Amino acid sequence: MNKFFNRFAFAVLAVALFCGQARAQFTTTFAKNASPGQQNGLYYSLPQTMLQLDFVIRETVCEPGPLSDYADNYFENEDYVDYQTTTYELLDVRMSQKATPDPNAMFFVTFTAGRGTGGAIFDVLPNGIIRSVGMVGNKEEDTFKYVEKQEVESVNSEMAHSDKAGFVPLMTAGKTNSMLAKEAVDKIEEIRKAKFYLISGDVEMASNPETFSAMCNKLDEMEQQYLSLFFGRSTTREVVRTIYVIPNKETPTQTVAKFSETEGLTSGTAGSGDAITVQTLPLNTTAVINAPSQSAVESMSYENKVMYRIPETANVKVTYNGQTLIEERQTVNQLGVIVMAPVANSKLYFDTETGQIVNIKMQ
Repeated sequence: MNKFFNRFAFAVLAVALFCGQARAQFTTTFAKNASPGQQNGLYYSLPQTMLQLDFVIRETVCEPGPLSDYADNYFENEDYVDYQTTTYELLDVRMSQKATPDPNAMFFVTFTAGRGTGGAIFDVLPNGIIRSVGMVGNKEEDTFKYVEKQEVESVNSEMAHSDKAGFVPLMTAGKTNSMLAKEAVDKIEEIRKAKFYLISGDVEMASNPETFSAMCNKLDEMEQQYLSLFFGRSTTREVVRTIYVIPNKETPTQTVAKFSETEGLTSGTAGSGDAITVQTLPLNTTAVINAPSQSAVESMSYENKVMYRIPETANVKVTYNGQTLIEERQTVNQLGVIVMAPVANSKLYFDTETGQIVNIKMQ
């Protein structure tokens, strides 16, 4: 009886060992624990949230006219631009986000020689963010179609609000600036006389209101073009400047840029002006999850399991000079928790924007 029992126990143990080998298809460890030069595996990462702040700025350039030295001679008690200046005004800020690989959530997967009918299949994006993983049998066909999110690229843009052409051209051949100034003043007088005749009713076309308005506007435009030769001109445009911010748990409030009316927007803390800060306060939506500590995630190895992330919701506020520019609730991946999921006779699909599992297919 004992002899039969020993043989039976040995058979059960052999089957258990066989099954264990069949199931141990891969092992997941924290990336820094991988041996240098180790090739039998792959790296994958979970996404972190990178905030994109698009600042809308009005930029005004004042430049002196080519005949500004003669402004006092012909136009007394008039202000004119005698040197070029650029001023900036902060109009608005827009907030969006992008997903990038998180260096603090990168893992190494080692494949082992199992004797099962299927193997472990990992699908990652070109940047290393995991998209799906599963134990797929030879007879199984994956019919689930994963729809990738479309990313809209944001680029710095510019919207002009004034004429960017040069000053009104002058016939300068063989003429001094003094002569050019006299010609420009004579031209201004001609325009003003034409406008006087138009307003006084001496021009028949002025009886038509639309024609009258168009002629007045054209004469005003011509006069300003010639006056700008003496007084200078200003060119205004609206530009969008982008600052990227990666929130973290250690620094809930970050100084991301500085802004001044004379220097505009500069990233970081080295520029002049008042600071622009980003405050990220988690709403503790993941506080009830009994997740492993970061040290446990980094120190342990897991067979046939992958790490995924449950993102946190946070209140994000951008302030400048004591005023709130924008305040929104955003999903911030890296403020959430990392947990593990078994991969056994199933396939897992991940949201590549958050690292959360969005679909499970049982084999």
